[in-house]
Amino acid sequence: MNKKGQSGLVGAFIGILVAVIVGVGVAIPVTQDTIANASLVGTTATIVGYLPLLMGVVLLVAIAGLISFR
Repeated sequence: MNKKGQSGLVGAFIGILVAVIVGVGVAIPVTQDTIANASLVGTTATIVGYLPLLMGVVLLVAIAGLISFR
């Protein structure tokens, strides 16, 4: 049985879990809270409001990259 392949798969899965937990559980909520507490108006508020969405998209692309790389 190929143990090296299994450990690589387990390592990739752990990496994906850590990325999801850190990204969704920490980075996005902290960014949303910071944006909500900032006194931004107009175009600046609109552009900065897209940052959590972009962080989520980057996280999804990174996860897809990890999956396809393995």
